[in-house]
Amino acid sequence: MLFEPEDFIVQEIPLYEPTGFGTHTCFSIRKRNISTLEAIKKIAANLQVNQRDIGYAGLKDKRAITTQVLSVEGITPEQILAIELPSIEVLWVKRHPHKLRVGHLQGNRFDITLRGVVREEYSIISERLEQMAKEGVPNWFGSQRFGNKQDTHLIGRALVQSNWEEVIAYLSTDMTAQMCRLTQRLDEVKAIRYIPHRLRKLYLSAYQAHLFNCILERRFPYIGELLDGDVAVKHSNGAPFNVENVSVEQNRADSFEISPTGPIFGYKMRQPTGSVKKMEMELLSEEGVKPETFRKVVGVRLPGTRRPFRIKMEVHQIQHIDDGLRLCFTLPAGAYATVVLDELFRPTD
Repeated sequence: MLFEPEDFIVQEIPLYEPTGFGTHTCFSIRKRNISTLEAIKKIAANLQVNQRDIGYAGLKDKRAITTQVLSVEGITPEQILAIELPSIEVLWVKRHPHKLRVGHLQGNRFDITLRGVVREEYSIISERLEQMAKEGVPNWFGSQRFGNKQDTHLIGRALVQSNWEEVIAYLSTDMTAQMCRLTQRLDEVKAIRYIPHRLRKLYLSAYQAHLFNCILERRFPYIGELLDGDVAVKHSNGAPFNVENVSVEQNRADSFEISPTGPIFGYKMRQPTGSVKKMEMELLSEEGVKPETFRKVVGVRLPGTRRPFRIKMEVHQIQHIDDGLRLCFTLPAGAYATVVLDELFRPTD
């Protein structure tokens, strides 16, 4: 489903507000039709700082109008306000003691216009949206998590499997001349370490996301149903716990107090037991990957975590417009609005 940027508006909801003092400067930007990493690259060049010095809480869609907060150390608010770049507008600046980190985010508010929706579909879409608000949205990682070519998880898998030749083959069309020369001059492992750390981490996390989607697919559509051995999470505070008595805990799942989780594989990930652990280990075996491999891959540590199979959605507005439907809703951090839209139009039996 393709959108014009004006039809897909995202407003980041920060986890906290800047204090007003400190060595870092937090600033909000509104960007149009440009990805977060592209925006960071342009801003870093403008400020003459390293891209890694700019903090962000989460990645935002490219084909959209999105608002989010960034941070940088050692740059004055005046320097930030002087930034003039195409498709990027600085909205406000405020000092803070610490760098903004990935995950320092409460959620995102989406304002999405669906064009070409006929009136006969209004009630169906509205009812489905309300149903998801009640029962939860499947917590798939959206397609944008896997890059424009839908191959970032394949690069990540090759990295985890130490298949250096395959990594270079995937990257060959995007390699800079410098990278090509390095590949010819150095051995493959050394050459791969010249891939920027942020990109290596991106590829590996995409592979982790792919593995989560694989497990979710095996549990779908019973994403609120607990199994013996599950690790469940409390939605109120994100605390995980091992399910010991399904008959007792299922009532809490039915009331959306808790949900079962899937793996973001890593060396610190909380382990399930029983049939759930067997399912997850079978997936890794099919992938030709050992659990201990995630401890450190090409200089990137992968601690891992658990991710709920479903998430809560707050619906604010469903509005009929002349040529379609306008939806306004909020999702927690890490959830994808495109997944909501996919579920809205998923064929039903």
